[in-house]
Amino acid sequence: MRENLGLALLAFGLAFALWAAAVWEENPPVERTLTDLPLAFHGLGSDQVVFEASAERIRLRLRAPRAIEGSLSPQDVEAFVDVQGLGEGTYERPVQIQIRQRGIQILSVDPPRVRFRLEHVESREVPVSIQILGQPAIGYQAGIPLPALSKVQVRGPRSRVAVAAMAVGRIQIDGVRQSVETQIRLAAVDPQGELLPELKVEPEQITVTVPVEPRLGFRELPVRVALQGRPARGYQLTEISVDPPTVTLTGDPRRLEAIGSFISTEPIDLSEARGELIAEVPLVLPAGVTLIGSPTTVEVRLRVEPILSTQVFQQVPIVVEGLRPGMIARLSPETVDVILRGPLPYVENLRPNELRVWIDVGDLERGTYTLTPTVTLSATVANLSWTLIPPNIQVSLAPAPTPTRSR
Repeated sequence: MRENLGLALLAFGLAFALWAAAVWEENPPVERTLTDLPLAFHGLGSDQVVFEASAERIRLRLRAPRAIEGSLSPQDVEAFVDVQGLGEGTYERPVQIQIRQRGIQILSVDPPRVRFRLEHVESREVPVSIQILGQPAIGYQAGIPLPALSKVQVRGPRSRVAVAAMAVGRIQIDGVRQSVETQIRLAAVDPQGELLPELKVEPEQITVTVPVEPRLGFRELPVRVALQGRPARGYQLTEISVDPPTVTLTGDPRRLEAIGSFISTEPIDLSEARGELIAEVPLVLPAGVTLIGSPTTVEVRLRVEPILSTQVFQQVPIVVEGLRPGMIARLSPETVDVILRGPLPYVENLRPNELRVWIDVGDLERGTYTLTPTVTLSATVANLSWTLIPPNIQVSLAPAPTPTRSR
């Protein structure tokens, strides 16, 4: 028994070594690095808070069998620092790792230790301060901002709450011409205006109204383009624009009120106009009133286009083109009506002999076809369209009959 026991143990050891080598070969370990893992603090009391931590996320290097390495995710790993039983103060503690899967070896933790400060949580009421960014449009002035709450609570580490001076919010009013009401986010600051990111403001957002109204002696008015004359016969004014569309005036308040609801330009003569017109036109300013922020002219763009008209041409014959020698074409019907729509000067003066309707049969063999005729006019004109009645015709192509000899 004693002699055989040694041999048995040796045999078992060799067998285990062979098994381990086979497992290693089939499932070798591989290294895996998990980055940006969040760091938690375990054991915090309900009235405690951690801040000024030297690290909030860690980097972890692991070794795991290939079979489970592919299924390992950051959710399977927890990095934490145990602060159970600690009072207020500054500490340095090791980072601990807990992995939900077995068979995984931790190679390194970066950083291995974390410095932090632990304090009790307090809250305090601080005033709300609203900062206005930008300026309203020329001729307007902003009043005092009106927050929905004059005071809010700040909550966080006791030492930070002690130095909190106010909760600050910012509102943008650059170029506005009417009162602004919007939700803004608040942030706690110290007496020097430095942010205190460790503090939470409750509520975090509030509604703020900034009244904006015209300044005395200023008035903003739309620009009205004055026109005289008529475009050329058959043309009409289709578009008018002015840049800038409004201007700001300054002067005696009584003179400003007497202007009315708009400021006019000098008249623009449209006599015989056609096409697009662009002009710098002076404004008509009453005595004692001046313009602010721009020259005394505005850019006016006018578009004068032909009036669209309609003319009907009835029973226009259809011309057959491309007919092969020895073939004849029979059309059904042989004429169409053409409804022409386009610029009035052209359509009204168009004569029937300037209108041509045709079909091309050059690529067609013997048979019957349904074709759409093409319309050709004497000139190329923009905004011209037509309708054919009927829109399609039947064309029968056949050999021409052979003439017979008479006796």
